[in-house]
Amino acid sequence: MSLWRPMRMSTRSIFSAVLTATILGTACLPASAGVIEERKANFKANNASMRAIGGALGEGDFATVTAEAQKIADWAAVMPDYFPEGSDTGDTSARASIWENFEGFTAAAKANHNAALTLLVAAEAGDIDAAKAALGEVGGTCKACHQQFKGW
Repeated sequence: MSLWRPMRMSTRSIFSAVLTATILGTACLPASAGVIEERKANFKANNASMRAIGGALGEGDFATVTAEAQKIADWAAVMPDYFPEGSDTGDTSARASIWENFEGFTAAAKANHNAALTLLVAAEAGDIDAAKAALGEVGGTCKACHQQFKGW
């Protein structure tokens, strides 16, 4: 069974792509508090998705797991775009290590994306054991990234 699957373009994905293009188009301007607020909102939504998945797995609700895993994958795919140069100051708990090691940060986001896709495949297959293991993997990628790149 191949873990590769074409990416679905959700409304959120399209919005993220437009927002990313806007951010990149204004890269010469100082980063505004807007991008910081946007990324905070996305991380909060990501946390809500993780909680929803945990509850849904307990009930065998694979439709919810699939939908929420897709949201996590969509966010992970664009996450680095929400950390442009200059967005390291203000109301943020992002560590300077993000910009000092942006390649490592991007790799961490990619690991989260891949783990979310693994969870998505397991949920679509209705495999509870694989889905639980994959949820643990997703959580592990979150924790690893936070330890390296987020200030508490």
